[in-house]
Amino acid sequence: MKTFAFLLVVTALATPALAQDTPRVTIPDVGHVTRPDTGYVTVPDKPQVTVPDTPQVTVPDTPRAAQPAPPAPPPSADRRPMPTHNVKVDVTITEQYGSAPPTKKALSLIVADGRQSAVRSNTDAPIAIGGSRNLMLNIDASVNVTPNQRVLLDLRFIYSTVSVMAPLAGEGRATPVTPEEKVAAAPRPGYGGIQDMLVFLLTPGVPVVAARHADAATDRTVTVEVKAEILK
Repeated sequence: MKTFAFLLVVTALATPALAQDTPRVTIPDVGHVTRPDTGYVTVPDKPQVTVPDTPQVTVPDTPRAAQPAPPAPPPSADRRPMPTHNVKVDVTITEQYGSAPPTKKALSLIVADGRQSAVRSNTDAPIAIGGSRNLMLNIDASVNVTPNQRVLLDLRFIYSTVSVMAPLAGEGRATPVTPEEKVAAAPRPGYGGIQDMLVFLLTPGVPVVAARHADAATDRTVTVEVKAEILK
């Protein structure tokens, strides 16, 4: 009991001294305001910082380089320009044997500008030994009128003919008796043919000798004359 009472006395004497010796810490004012009527602490509003608007920069459009127009497709064969002129083509074929009078064959055809026309002619020539031989005259012509009103002519033709050649039997022989001798003494037909492909310019109304041929077996010559005329 004495020990317990001693402890109580010591405790009671030491408590006030501890309370006096403990330092009091003062918290500095940080801007808080204590309202006396309520005792609550009011924290002032933080000032609002206004951020200026960022100016908008307008970027001008970059001008685009003008794209060249695609080239027009070439006109197809079915879309050729419509012709505006007709051209009359006259062809004259002249044959001559030595100094004998010449013989002429003439034909005409009309061709539209930028187009083609054709003529076909066939004749059967009899042969002395029997049968016949076909002789032809085929002409194809295409024309183009140039800007200076000339005619560009593409002329193609096949011409075949028959001529009389000397007999096989020479002069001074006896009168033929046998069939073989008669055939040898008779004149012989000579067949010839001409095939030309000609391209040339023509002045309207002016004839031009386009070709002249010499027969390899006889003294025959063949001349081809052409004339063109633009029809309105």
